[in-house]
This record gives sequence, structure tokens and C-alpha cells, in this order.
Amino acid sequence: MFHLQSLRLHYFKNYQVAQLNLCPEVNCFVGNNGAGKTNILDAIYYFAFTKSYFGNNDAQQIKQGESDYFFIEVQVEKGSVTENVSIAYKVGAKKTVKINNNEHQKLGDHIGLYPLVMIAPNDILLIIEGSEERRKFIDGFIAQCDKAYLFNLLAYNRILDQRNKLLKKCAELGNTDHTLLQTYNEQLVQYGTSIYQTRKQFTSQFVPVFQEYYQLISGGSESVFIDYLSDLTAQPYTDLLAQQQATDLAAMRTTKGTHKDDWVFYIKGQLLKKMGSQGQQKSFIIALKLAQYSYLKQQTGLAPLLLLDDIFEKLDEQRLQTLLSMIAHHDFGQIFITDTHIQRLQAVFETMPQVAVKFFNVQLGTISDI
Repeated sequence: MFHLQSLRLHYFKNYQVAQLNLCPEVNCFVGNNGAGKTNILDAIYYFAFTKSYFGNNDAQQIKQGESDYFFIEVQVEKGSVTENVSIAYKVGAKKTVKINNNEHQKLGDHIGLYPLVMIAPNDILLIIEGSEERRKFIDGFIAQCDKAYLFNLLAYNRILDQRNKLLKKCAELGNTDHTLLQTYNEQLVQYGTSIYQTRKQFTSQFVPVFQEYYQLISGGSESVFIDYLSDLTAQPYTDLLAQQQATDLAAMRTTKGTHKDDWVFYIKGQLLKKMGSQGQQKSFIIALKLAQYSYLKQQTGLAPLLLLDDIFEKLDEQRLQTLLSMIAHHDFGQIFITDTHIQRLQAVFETMPQVAVKFFNVQLGTISDI
């Protein structure tokens, strides 16, 4: 088990300075829309993943017009050990991540040390957007509990970029460097095949867990399914690249491979994106995230941090009560919640005297205990 003891921010998003002493169970951040509640959750997400949940670049995390750097420091209690984690970024310099003043040589070494699941309003993009959103979700998910997968993914993307640059150069010169292309092909096959196999195994393990949570959240008997689609299902990657070579040269990019994989969501045998009601889509997303939490907990042996952004506004009574019941039964580790109404939060947790809760008042750029 682990939990965050404190969080300190310098020039992160809309905060010049913020210092929080945290509750090991539930922390509630209350304030008006735009005050900076979600920014606190994003700082915690950044601590775990060394990047923003919202995909913005590092320079955009700096408090605009006041600094050229930001700094995040977190005190973590992990078992009987206290760890000091710091992340610093300055424009034009390398981002540094340190644990007890020992700097990670690679940012990837940090991923998975502090598992985390975030449920936020824009999670609906997993359903309505294209395959890239789902790949990012699945890749970030698997990377938290499989270092080899993260290494293969980073290597694959690096080789893919190099191959695409070569294809463009070949097209511009009107001459194909077959030797170099074959070298890139062999490396893509090596990393891509491993990625495919890991994704396939993960999906087969994860879907039954997800289906159980969907039944719990929806309270119904609707069947749901997640199907993994990959070009590598039909043929080996070596054959695929050979078959696509002329097409790739004409397109000046690698047109098929694991970078095109997708996960398709179904409800009652129909595409969720087209046929699912708003309620069914909400149930699907919440079940997806809770299954993610359960899977990470099982794989890592640690109860992940759970971040719930604006959850009371976005969930109906049935789904909310299911989630609150799980919190009351201590199904989760440390939890962070944002809301606009303190009375609503206080009323909820008054029914859970067994749960330790701390409230914070968030105003524009400032945070204080309540």
C-alpha cells in the first residue's frame, strides 16, 4: 500500500505556490468551476506519469507570464518507507524526475511505481473519438504494470518514426534504400510482434473483469464486449510489411502495423459508439475505469490512487451510489475528488463515518483546509 502525505507545487498551471497535507483515505477539493480543482488532480497525475492527463506539452503546464519553470514535489508513504518525489521542468532544459534526490536516467523508469486511475468528464472521448484515443489509454494502462511493454512501445515508435522519414526521403529522391529499409523492417517486426502479443493477452484477461464491473454499475443484464483489432491477426508482421511496401513508399509512411491497432466497444452486439444511449456509454466508461483499477491492483500488488474529477455532476444517482458504496467498503486506496458543492460532499461522507475525509477550499490560485 502507498499514499501521498503531501503535495507541493511551484508555478504549476494556475498555482504560484501551493502546499497541501493530505488525508491517507479521501481528499475533497471544493470550489467554483475554473478555480483550479482539476489542476490539483492533474498535478497528482503528472507525479505518477511525468506528463499531463490532458496531453498538453510541458511548457503549457507553467503558470503563464510568471515563470519559465514548474516544480512538483510529493511525499509518499510506501509501506514503512517515506519517499520524496520531485519533478522539475524548465523551458529549454531537460525534465528531471527524482526519488530521494536520485534522478531517473529515463522517464520510463518512473512509470508504474505509483499506479493511478483517473475518471474525468472527457473520458467519453474513448468512445466517440478515433483509435488513437483508445491506444493511448490501453498503452498507458499496460505500461503501469509491464516495464517490458513500455520499453517495446518506446522502441517501436522510435523505429516507426525513422522508417517513415526514410520512406519520405526515398520518395523525394526517387530511389529506395532497400538495405536500410530492411533493417527498420526487422526492428519493427521484433517490437511490433511483441506489442501485439502483449495486447492480445491483456485484452483476453481484462475483458471478463470489465464485463463483471459493467453488470455491477449498470444494474442490468446487457451484454458488453471489447474486441481487439490488429493487422497482425491476419498475417505475420514480416509478410504484412512486404505486402505493403509499394503502398508505404507511395504514401511515404507505414500504412499498417500495431500503430494502427484498435479496440472496438460493443453493447448487445451493436457498436456502442452508434447504438449506445448516454446512460449506457457512462456505464461503459465507469466500468472500464473500475476494471482498470482492479486489474492494476492485482498486477502490481498496490492499490492505485483514484482521481474522480467532477464525478457528482456527471453520474446519475444509480451509478453514483454504486461508486460511493465501493468507497464506503474501502475497495480503493487513497482517493481525490473534485466538486463544486461542499454541502453535497459533506452530506455524502456523513453517511460514511468509517471513512477518513479531508476537505480543501479551492479559490483562484489558492488552496486552504476547511
